[in-house]
Amino acid sequence: MSRDIHSRLRLIGTLVTDSPLHIGGHGEDVDTDLPLARDGAGQLYVPGTSLAGSLRELTERLFGNANELWGYQEDDRGHASLVVIDDAVIENAESVIVEIREHVGIDRQWGAAAEHIKFNRAILSRGTRMTFHLTVDVSKDENRPPILAMLSALKQSLEAGDVRLGAAKTRGLGHVRLEQGHLTEQVFGTRQGILTLLKQSNGLTVSTTDIEHAIAIHKPRPQPRLKLNIHWKPVGPLMVQAGFDGIAADMLPLTSGMDGQVSLVLPGSSVKGAFRSQAERIVRTVLQDSQPDWLREKDAKKKFLDAVEVPLINELFGKRGERIENDDSRTWLYGLGALSVLDCFGEKSLSVTQWQDIQAATDDRQLRQALEAADLQPWSQAYQVTIDRWLGSAAESMLYSVLEPHQTEWEPLLLEINLQRLPDDLRLPGLALLMLVIRDLADDRLPLGFATHRGMGTVSVDRIEITGQGLPDNLRELDGLKLTDGLLMNLPSSLRQTMNHAWRQWIDSKEPMAV
Repeated sequence: MSRDIHSRLRLIGTLVTDSPLHIGGHGEDVDTDLPLARDGAGQLYVPGTSLAGSLRELTERLFGNANELWGYQEDDRGHASLVVIDDAVIENAESVIVEIREHVGIDRQWGAAAEHIKFNRAILSRGTRMTFHLTVDVSKDENRPPILAMLSALKQSLEAGDVRLGAAKTRGLGHVRLEQGHLTEQVFGTRQGILTLLKQSNGLTVSTTDIEHAIAIHKPRPQPRLKLNIHWKPVGPLMVQAGFDGIAADMLPLTSGMDGQVSLVLPGSSVKGAFRSQAERIVRTVLQDSQPDWLREKDAKKKFLDAVEVPLINELFGKRGERIENDDSRTWLYGLGALSVLDCFGEKSLSVTQWQDIQAATDDRQLRQALEAADLQPWSQAYQVTIDRWLGSAAESMLYSVLEPHQTEWEPLLLEINLQRLPDDLRLPGLALLMLVIRDLADDRLPLGFATHRGMGTVSVDRIEITGQGLPDNLRELDGLKLTDGLLMNLPSSLRQTMNHAWRQWIDSKEPMAV
């Protein structure tokens, strides 16, 4: 069935990844559990369906029901989408390096890797660039203003980096930003429009006046969010262990690509996992959960999933989900939490060759030469040994070495809280819990990264900068705040009292968890 088209509005530009990106694909891959999407020619790409899903969800949050524009099917009614999003082609795809990122669940009883909760995924590195083409068919001239308002709002959100794509979008991955974005229009419903198209086939740039007029009539809904920039530095060595062994050094720090170079990285999943574990300990303490049922569970996977079922935690940090099994498939359902943590990169970048030389060093001398050539003189190779509990001497075959990064500088930790994902009655208690976790980070009670029980990972917080948008009245004092040394006492007294009252009310409303 044909449809009338009065004009066609287009939003085009270049998407740039501000953090690594994983868009999953089908097929077997011997290198990873979760491979990247590839087209029929085997080239990496981002399917238009992935882009459309994220942008449709954003449209619904901004303007409400989007069925008429994005298409729908209900029983015998419906129509195809008026929005067409092209597959995003990756620029210089042949030179893009695919990384493998390891993930592991932490056993809440022992603090070690949980049994059967380990997997890896392929990712595109930070700084990957890809094309972005979105087209909307406008059937009548009177339909133009709401569509123009939608496209303008999407453009603004993309340019601000507020759109997330792919997997693990609240655990560091999938943050993208639009560069060189602009709106154009092709008019088919008038003689002048057709003549203009004959001269300029790509159409004319939509004027700022038209956009402002459309937004004045069709205002997007506020999106209540908080962003916390935590300025910090490691006190000693800090790293996340790479998923492979070195030669001269057995354990290497995790690195990731960044704009064609290589840098240390503290994955958002690692930081969020540490925050979640601390939040669970706080909630279990205040709810007197001293002997939880999951400690008696024999099945390792069920024990892990039961252990993370803690009040208020799922809403704030996300829910692992439940497994649905049938004869030929297993599916995990996931729920996004309100908190997102961006991957944090080291300030110093190395060339790919410099890092390869460090990895390929075969002895201590070559390793030291490679470190000095990369201007990493403070880094050191530390030797560790396990003690035989019977003889009191070094245990056989238990000597290993770690390449420890010292005196490194890092980007600020970036936390984002989507307040729409917190129910109204849990918004203040959830923020209070997060502030308690950040207090523990600032008080040296929450180390980050690898070997935190062996002297590594201690951090010092310099300041926390808080910004907000679309905040409700009782949270507006948070916008523009700076917390020196991360001290909660620097919060406005009225806000501190409000959050403390909500936290105590929430605790009083819950039954003790102890058995």
